Amino acid sequence: MHRRTSTVTLEDAIAVECMHCQVVMTSHLGTGGNVRYFHCPGCARWVSSPYASDVLRVDGKVRTVKPGEQPRSFNPLKGKLGALLAKLEKPSPWGLLGVSREDTPERIRARYRELALERHPDRGGSEALMRELNEAYEAVLSERERARASRARALPALGAPLRSR
Repeated sequence: MHRRTSTVTLEDAIAVECMHCQVVMTSHLGTGGNVRYFHCPGCARWVSSPYASDVLRVDGKVRTVKPGEQPRSFNPLKGKLGALLAKLEKPSPWGLLGVSREDTPERIRARYRELALERHPDRGGSEALMRELNEAYEAVLSERERARASRARALPALGAPLRSR
């Protein structure tokens, strides 16, 4: 009569964290005792491995957690990434105004006034569209001012005497 003995292995001492929802996964030992299954209660993902301590370290969906260690929170990183993606999806201020970077300040101002008359809330436009137009115009003006200031710093003063070596 063979008796099965259960031994505590390294796989029993580790926990696995789901990288999708940052929840510690529950662990289940397979029927033969060779494969360990991990289930995420948050997103219902399953991961299985006969070598949990080694194989799960290279899996991108999960990470091993030492006993007593708190799961990492990726929420601050997710917030920053979301803000960056929203910024990238936002149209450029130049495109919103319908002008190019080579246009003169008078042309940019004229285009802004033309669009402001169309989008002004008192003339049938909306407040959100007008706010968006104002932000785009301010962004274009500040970018042009920064470019002008950097060109001025790069050029030497016209009246300054040249240094001789």
